[in-house]
Amino acid sequence: MRENNCRIIIGNEHEVSNPPGWLITFNDLITLLMVFFVLMFAMGNINSLKSEKLVGSFQGALGVLREGKKVGVQIVRPIQPAEPATQEVSGDSSIATSQLSEVSRNAIDDLANDPEITIIQTPKGLSITLSDGILFQSGISELRPEGYPVLNKIIQVLQGNGFDVRIEGHTDNVAIRSGRFPSNWDLSIARAVHVVKYFTDIGKIVPQRLSAVGYGESKPLYPNDSPENRGKNRRVEIILEMMDS
Repeated sequence: MRENNCRIIIGNEHEVSNPPGWLITFNDLITLLMVFFVLMFAMGNINSLKSEKLVGSFQGALGVLREGKKVGVQIVRPIQPAEPATQEVSGDSSIATSQLSEVSRNAIDDLANDPEITIIQTPKGLSITLSDGILFQSGISELRPEGYPVLNKIIQVLQGNGFDVRIEGHTDNVAIRSGRFPSNWDLSIARAVHVVKYFTDIGKIVPQRLSAVGYGESKPLYPNDSPENRGKNRRVEIILEMMDS
C-alpha cells in the first residue's frame, strides 16, 4: 500500500506544525510574570499615595504645609481662675494714683520694704495688710509702742490723699481665752477701733474718713491648718478707697 505524504503550503511555503510543549509553558510563565509585575507596580503606586497622605498629615500637625508654607503656632496657656484686679507693690515701685502725694509715695515705698507688711493696689485704691505682731501682743487690743513708727508712716499716706479709710481686724480660728473678750469677734473689733483712735488722736485724720470693722476668724487668707497659716490670718488690713462723688 502506498503511503500519502501530504504537506500544507501557505504563502511562501512555510510549514505549519504544532509548537513544542515547553514553549506553551514558557509563554504561560511569561504572562504570569507580566501580570505579577503589573500588580506590584499598581500596589506600589497606591502605597506611595497613602504614604504621601500620611506624611502630609504629620506635616500639617507640625505646622508645615505644602509648597513650603507654614502655619503660625500659638501657645495657649491654661486658663487660670479669675482673681481680683490687684497688684502687689514692691519697695521700689511708685503708686500710679493721682491722689497720692510724693510724701505718700515715699511712705508707701518704706512700708513695702517691711516683710510683715503687704501693700496691694486695688481698683479703688490701696490695701495695706499688717501682721498682728507688729501692733499687738497675743490676746491684747492695746497698741504696742513698737508699732507706732509703722502707724506714723501710714498716717503720712493718709494725709496725702482724700481716700476713705476702713480698718479691718482679723483673727485665726483659735478660740480666745480671755474674760475681757468673749470671742474673736470682740477682739478683732477692739483692735480695729484702737487703730482708728490712733489715726484721729495722733494723725489728726478727720473721723468722717475712718471706719472700723471686726471680722474675727470669718475671712482667713489661708487655711487655719498650721501655726504659720494661723499667724498670717491674724492681721489688720487698712483699706484706702476713693470717696464716692
